[in-house]
Parts: sequence; C-alpha cells; structure tokens
Amino acid sequence: MMKMRSPGTMVGFFAYGCAAIAALIILVALRMPALGVSFAPDGPGFIAATANGVKLARLRRTDQVTFESQAGKTSEKAEQLTPDFSPTGSAAEIGAWYARRDLLVRVASASPVTLGVRVGNQLVEVVLHPHQRKLTDLSVDVWLLLGQGCVIGLLGIWIAITRPRDWGARIFAVACLGILFAAFSGALYDAREVTADGTLLRLMLGFNFIGSDISSAAIVALFLCQPMPLFRPRVGIALICAAASAGLVSALGWLPLAFFYEGLVLLSVAFFGVLVLQWNHSRADPLARATVRWVGVTTFLGTSILVTAMAAPKLFGVPSFGGNGMSFLPLFVVYGGIAFGVGRYRLFDLDRWSYQVVLGAMGALALLAADTLLIGGLGVAGPVALAISVLFIGYLYFPVRLLLWRWIVGPSPLTDSELFQVAAEVAFAADASDRRRNWRALINRLFDPLEMAPLAEIFEAPCIRDDGVELVIPAAADEVALLLRHRSKGRRLFGRAQVTLARELVDLMRRAERTRDEYTRGVIEERQRIARDLHDDVSARLLTSLHRDDVSLVRSDVRKAMSDIRTIVSSMTGEQVALDQVMADLRYETAERLSTANIHLDWPLPTTAYDVQLLDYRIYKNLISSHREIVSNILQHSKAGHVVVTVEVTEARLRIVVEDDGDGVSLDVGRGRVGNGLRNISHRLDQIEGLCVLGPSERGTRVDIIIPLNPGNRGVRLGAGQMA
Repeated sequence: MMKMRSPGTMVGFFAYGCAAIAALIILVALRMPALGVSFAPDGPGFIAATANGVKLARLRRTDQVTFESQAGKTSEKAEQLTPDFSPTGSAAEIGAWYARRDLLVRVASASPVTLGVRVGNQLVEVVLHPHQRKLTDLSVDVWLLLGQGCVIGLLGIWIAITRPRDWGARIFAVACLGILFAAFSGALYDAREVTADGTLLRLMLGFNFIGSDISSAAIVALFLCQPMPLFRPRVGIALICAAASAGLVSALGWLPLAFFYEGLVLLSVAFFGVLVLQWNHSRADPLARATVRWVGVTTFLGTSILVTAMAAPKLFGVPSFGGNGMSFLPLFVVYGGIAFGVGRYRLFDLDRWSYQVVLGAMGALALLAADTLLIGGLGVAGPVALAISVLFIGYLYFPVRLLLWRWIVGPSPLTDSELFQVAAEVAFAADASDRRRNWRALINRLFDPLEMAPLAEIFEAPCIRDDGVELVIPAAADEVALLLRHRSKGRRLFGRAQVTLARELVDLMRRAERTRDEYTRGVIEERQRIARDLHDDVSARLLTSLHRDDVSLVRSDVRKAMSDIRTIVSSMTGEQVALDQVMADLRYETAERLSTANIHLDWPLPTTAYDVQLLDYRIYKNLISSHREIVSNILQHSKAGHVVVTVEVTEARLRIVVEDDGDGVSLDVGRGRVGNGLRNISHRLDQIEGLCVLGPSERGTRVDIIIPLNPGNRGVRLGAGQMA
C-alpha cells in the first residue's frame, strides 16, 4: 500500500510546481521582443506613447502607429498596443489581430526599427534598437499576478488537503486553481512590451478567460452546497463545466468580448443571490449563519472593488482604473475570507470581525462619497475637499458606528458593578444548593444559552468548542463545570468576548468564595475562642464558687467571672484597653487571690505613669490569662509565703517578672516536661509572639514574661530562652 504523504509535504510539492511554472513564465517573458517603447492609457480616449523613458506623443486610441525594419512594415491602432488590450469583434477579426502580432514580432526582431506616430499633421519618428529584456523590464502587474496565482492556488490546495472528504473544500480548490490559471496566463499576456507571438497570446488569453469563468462559477457552486446543502454537488459541477465552456467560446472569439465580462458580472450577482438563500436556510444554525455572514461581507467587499475597478469599465468602453495586477488585493480578500469560512477557522471571531469590516467599509464609502460631492458638485479643490471630508466623516462616523455596534452586539445584561454585586450574592448564599441555583441563573442571564448541561471533566479556564457553538464554564459556586450550547437562544456564536467575560466571572466568583471561606473560618475561630475563654475563665470561677462556704469568697468569684465576661464582650466589640488600666486591675486581682492563701505580695506601684498604650484584646487577654495561670501555680504548688512582681514597660515591649520563695523548680517551659498550666502559658504567649522563661531564683522560682506591645512592628521575634 502506498504511504500517504503529510499535508505539509503535499502542499510543498504544489508550491515547488507553482514556482517552476512561474519561473518558466518569466523566462518566456524575457525572450519577448524589447524595443524600449510603451503605450499606456492617459485619460479617457487617449494613449501616451513613451520611448526609452521620453514621452513621444499623446495619441487618440484610433491613431495609427507604424513599425518598420528590414523584416517588413506594419501598423496598429494605438489602443491595440496597450498591455491589457484584448481583441474584440468576429472570429475572423480576432484571428487577423493575432496574425498581425506574428508580423509585428518579425518586424521588431530586426534592428534597427523605425517607430512612426502621427500627431495631427506632424509625423514623429524615432529609431529603436531591439535588446535583451531584464527582470527589471517586467511590469509590476506581472509580478503581482504571479504572486496572486501562487498564494490563492496554495490556499485552495491547503484547504482541500486538510479537508479531503469535504465537497466544499474540493470545489473551493477548483475555484483557487481557476484563479491560478487566470493569473499565470494573465501575467504572461501582460508581460509583452508591445507585442508577442500571436499563438502564445491566443493561448494565454484563452487560459485567462477559462480560469476566470471557472473560479467565478466554482464560488457560486461552493455555496450551493455549503454551509447548508441547497443542491447536490453535481449541480455545482455542471455549473463549473458550463462556465469553462463559456470561457473557451470567449477565447475563440465566437462571442463578443462583452459576453465574457457580462458573464462575470452575472456570476457575481448569482453568488449574492445564493448567499441570500443560504441566509434564509440557516436561521436555525448559528454556525452556518456566521459562515454566510463572514463570507458575504468579505466577498462583497472584494468583488465590489474588482467589478467596479475592472469589469464594469470594460462594459462602458472606458479604461479600467488599474492594471490586471490590482486584482490581487480584492481577490485575496475574497478567497482568503472564503477559505476561513470553508475551513471553519475561528468562526466565533469571524462573526464579530464581519460586522467590523462592514462598519469600516461604510466609513470608507461615506468618505469617498463626501469627497466626490465636494469636488464634483461644489467645485472644491481636491486637498481641501479631502480635509473637509475627513473632518466631517470623523465627527459623524464614530458616534454612528458606536450606535450601530451596540445595536449589533446587543446591550450588556449587567454592568461591572451589577456583576460584582450579583457574584457576591451568589458566593454568599445560605447553602450550596442555593449557590448552585443562583450560579446557573446568573450564567443563563449573561449568555442566554439554549442548553446548559453539567460536565464531569475538570477545566481550569473557559474554552470554546465546536467552532463557537459551545462554551465551557469551569467549576465554581459549588457547581461542576457547565457546557453551554447555542448562545442567545441559538442566534449567535460564543466568541472571545464571551470567553473573557466567563473568565472574569469565574475569577470573581473564586475570589468571592475565598473571601467567604476566610470569613466562615474566622467566625468559627472566634466562636471557638469565646467558648474557650468562657470555659477556661468564667466556668472555672463559677464552678469553684459552688464549693465555697464563705459568701464573701463566692461574691469575689462572681465579680471576677463578671470581669471576665466584660473582657470577652470587649473583645467582641473590638474595644482596646489602656495598659495602665490592665496592670492596675491585674495587681488588684493578684493581691486579692494571694491574700486568701496568706501569701504576701510585693508589687510596687510605678513611680511614673505608664505611657498611654492601648492594647488589643488578643494581647491583653493572653497577658491576663498567662499571669493568672502563674499565680494559680504559686497557690497550688509553690508553698511560698512571699511573692515579688516587677514590671518594666518600654515603647516596644512589656516585661513582668514574678518571683516567689517557694520550693523552686529548674525546668524550662520549652523542654516539654511541664504541666498543662505552663503549656497553656506557652501557647498563649506564642499567639502574640511573646516569651515565657521559667527558672530558679535565689529564694525559689522566677518566671519572666516578655510581650511585644506594637504587633505591627515587632522586629526580630523573641526566641525560646531569650532574656531581656
């Protein structure tokens, strides 16, 4: 079995073939007679004759030009010596014209050649010497036509190779090959200076007619079967064969030349008629309608330029607005646009671009119409008219364009602020089922799809599938990924704008969900903290009071429990407490507790008032709880009779040193061989990046507590075992 070659290899072979044929055409063109004389249209009804860069005369189209050399003498009308002239008349007249081309070649091949032109009653003669042509002698039209044939031919072959079973791709390839034949033959036909071999010219003009008719008919045939099948492919094939026959008849001269141009115009009109039928048949298929819209816009733009500039002037007997080479741009617009449509390349973008092309073309036509009106109707000078037109159209066009664009794309369902608000409402809904329901409602409001279905796959970002028919929304709002089909109830395709909107929406939702999760986690932690404080402080005091017989002690416990409750309430309201108040309350409480055990407290009052420092709840609550735990340990384990408390306050930290004369210990809190009380102290101080060091003193036990007072600017964190 023969091994199939890759598409790239096949296109490469075709490209080499095109290059070889183009090189052959250039070689043949360089061997044509060269006299250094040219004839080109110079206004309605006139031809400019130029020899070796010097203008000889301005001739009427019917003026005779004589060539004479040792090989003979012949004369032609000035019009028939222009590069893009095509013979008209009966078959006999056309045949005679080609025969005169052969005679002119023989005359021009002998040196010297006398060229004579009659201007009024004066005969102007110039002696010409035939020479070998160079590449620089070839006109721009020749190079443009060769490039046009290669580019469009390769485009058609590429589409056909990449879509081998698609009838539309095959017909499009035929249309592109028609352009290739027409362009290559037209390049060689236009490569002559004043003449070339008659047989060669007849053959090239015939290929040009046949290729042009085939390409035009193939485009009509293409849209008879795509994007919606209106007829079977055999109808399109029959149309292509009929067009090829018509081109052959025109080339043989059996019908007037006008028949060829009328056929091109008729096929263009038929093409747009077929597009109208496709538009009506694709109402329920947004993908097909996007193809029709894009192809219709690009083809209308390209063919309008082509017909207006080249075909229509021929019908009215006036010169074209440019040489055959100028067809490169409009044909590339047409066939490039059709290639994107047939290949279904990013139709979701093409659908949007089509509107932008239309609006841009409208602006250009408006500018041209205003400029023409000012120059032709009001007699304004050209530069002034252009400046006025640009100014007028600029002020008028952009507001109108904005209104039309808004009408085309439709109003936005939500503004940015509304979108943010709705997304927040979805993210902070009461439970997961509400979030899923609200999320789907928001998606439906933004994109209005015909279908919405869950997907089991995981997607990191929104993406378009099926050429814009489907849009995938990643998982969000406790919902799995969603597949949306047929945007705007099937009237539009999903495009880059919808992908961008979906990406922003999902990102916004994920940020809102993270905020919600952080809020929920904060609420849970706050509840746990309040429960812990109630359990560790309030409930412990009340439980102790249940076992006391002394009413005064019970009242003291109740007062302390109420103080703890006030502290907890203060934390909930976010209140801050002054450091001097905290230390005063703590000194009073410590003295009262130690007195019940007949332990003397030595806590000197500060000689100067503490600097006014406000402590957050997190700091003063952990400070109070840690100090209480130290006092509790003294009461329960130390058997001390005397306690000394020293307080040092600086701008950056608070240091409390508690010493007793009890039994004494030698364990550091950081080594892990201590009781739950000391672990609680360590845990509380770690929360505020403080430090606790336990060790022996001269009389018993010493506990150092060091607490940073400015949490936002603590500097280096205090480590275990560090002392002030």
